Amino acid sequence: MSSDPPFELPEFYLGWPARLNPNVEVAREHTKKWAREMGILDTPDADNTPEVWDSAKFDAMDYALLCSYTHPDTPAAELDLVTDWYVWVFYFDDHFLDVFKRSGDEVGGRAYLERLPLFMPLELATTPPEPSNPVERGLADLWYRTVPSKTLAWRRRFFVATKHLLDESDWELRNINADRVANPIEYIEMRRKVGGAPWSAHLVEHANFVEVPDRVSDSRPLRVLKESFADAVHLRNDLFSYDREVNDEGELSNCVLVSSASSTSGRSKRPISPTRS
Repeated sequence: MSSDPPFELPEFYLGWPARLNPNVEVAREHTKKWAREMGILDTPDADNTPEVWDSAKFDAMDYALLCSYTHPDTPAAELDLVTDWYVWVFYFDDHFLDVFKRSGDEVGGRAYLERLPLFMPLELATTPPEPSNPVERGLADLWYRTVPSKTLAWRRRFFVATKHLLDESDWELRNINADRVANPIEYIEMRRKVGGAPWSAHLVEHANFVEVPDRVSDSRPLRVLKESFADAVHLRNDLFSYDREVNDEGELSNCVLVSSASSTSGRSKRPISPTRS
């Protein structure tokens, strides 16, 4: 990886100061303990999967600090839950990278992804299968801590948003194996659908103990707001993460690379459907 900084932050105008949740230290302690219980840290040999993170790396990422700035008014128990979700989703991303993307294992990756929805039953009386790795174990725990207080309509929306986020990994892996960079229109469309912003918006509802009704959530004004939010979050992230994603991880799903490839010939190959049948 290059030793030069991959980006330089400009001076941002801030209309109001960032506020920090006073429960940040409680969330730090809780989420590290939870990560060990799930096998995200100190991964047991029985899981037959690599230990992706060590304790020092976990501390450096500091998801409790991220969530404490994102949810400054959330009560301690809710902040713990939201922080655990962010730990889980970033761990999933790194786990899929180490196990399937680096090896190019599309078949194994698809089988792995197809099991995960089983741990998010809409009907809570449904018994999920026995988890076999930290991702499955963490998802099962979080799902049953999150959805009981929500309506079936909200559960469906959160299920879809979470599944889309997971399915992005299959699309990215197939692009890597095909040495294919998406065209800009496809890339923006996919990022709006499967990036983390729509998923995190549902957690904002949960953290504030509210639900946006379906008739409002699916209205054009709300869709425009959500898509604008997604574009801002995802494209900014592509600037920050370009060096790591492209030069270290071998990713091809980054808007900097997409924009560059669209101006040259011979890079993009045949379209790959973003969804599986």
